[in-house]
Amino acid sequence: MKVTLPPYPVKESELVNIKEGDVRILAWIHDIKRDEKGTIITLRDASCLRTLKLKSKNPLGKLTKESLIYIKGKLSGEELVIDSYNILVKAPEKLPVNIDVLPKDPKVFARYSYLLIRSPRYAKVLKLQQWIVHYAREFLYKEGFVELLSPMISPCSDPGLRGAKKLRTKLYGEEYELMSSVIMFKQSAVSAFEKVFFVARNVREEPPENCNTGRHLCEFTQIDIEWAFKGMYDVMRLCEKMLVYVISKLKKRHYDLLKEFNPDLEVPKTPFKILTYDEAVEELRKLGIETPKGKELTQEGERKLSEVYGGPLWIVHYPTSSRGFYYMEEPTRPGYNRDFNLLLPKGYGEVVDGGEREYRYEKIVERIKFMGEDPARYKWFLELARIGIPPSAGFGLGVERLTRYILSLEHIWEAVPFPKIPGIRYNS
Repeated sequence: MKVTLPPYPVKESELVNIKEGDVRILAWIHDIKRDEKGTIITLRDASCLRTLKLKSKNPLGKLTKESLIYIKGKLSGEELVIDSYNILVKAPEKLPVNIDVLPKDPKVFARYSYLLIRSPRYAKVLKLQQWIVHYAREFLYKEGFVELLSPMISPCSDPGLRGAKKLRTKLYGEEYELMSSVIMFKQSAVSAFEKVFFVARNVREEPPENCNTGRHLCEFTQIDIEWAFKGMYDVMRLCEKMLVYVISKLKKRHYDLLKEFNPDLEVPKTPFKILTYDEAVEELRKLGIETPKGKELTQEGERKLSEVYGGPLWIVHYPTSSRGFYYMEEPTRPGYNRDFNLLLPKGYGEVVDGGEREYRYEKIVERIKFMGEDPARYKWFLELARIGIPPSAGFGLGVERLTRYILSLEHIWEAVPFPKIPGIRYNS
């Protein structure tokens, strides 16, 4: 059989593995410096950056940053003698953004994220994020949880969006919502598997001012977990164990990457401290921060509490008026839910939202009406509830928020490829 070769050189080795002697290098030109002593070039591929002093038998043409180059030559130490080279992709002399310095301006970051992903620092963040998700999955598999693929659209999605708006589309002429939370699908799934999770992408139109919080995205990822026949404190302990597992693994196996961002990251001590919502409101009042009556804590309040306490902090039993219809009311405290949020320390704020789910049909309808929602919008879920779903508890953990905390990043948009940032239009 005749083999047809591609119309470009085949990569033979990663930069990090190239040794002395005859070499063939296929890499991006990350940087070039020229002086009277010669040319210093920094090459980049997925394995590393590598800086070499160039010598060439032939004059080098006009090399530009972010061009893709194929080199044949001889390597001695860090000196490279070029026998021949070929520019496969030639970048313009002036690039729209410097990938070595991640922009602070969210408009610039969003506009040029397609190019910034080449940034070595940004790439390290995303590699570490891969391991965060990997170890979370590994932990949940060991605990007997089944991972399911996440739906992207639904006739109805989570109404409890804290000021954000749902995005809608049409399918076969019928209106659907882009997934803002898989919570109702989790309740459906536990009737079959009892222990389930999704790594779910969610879309919400956040208020434009949330761009300034540094911790909001319009498109984000949650590790969404549900456990049938368990209560809120069972899944809170599960979440604590998972965070300890993930951070311990990162420190043990990837400290070479981690130390560049947050060398002092500590494995949190369990159990985490718990405050009731009312206790948190009172503490904030003493600190001069008021919480609107019957509402969730303000973002300023969450940030302040997570600064005051030295470790992760649970807030439990929010008012029923502040949350979605799917939470179960606390039988001994009418007007409050059996639910929780987890606040990360050092001002990073909320990372986990969860609680016990209302599973009784009549109570679900009652709660939907109480929240000012039309039960007709939740037709499929109410049909399911009438047939029967098990009592369960669960939570959603924000992957980008956890990444931001673990790596001590200033802005959450540094913790996701191609970020959708509140209030930012991409083509303007």
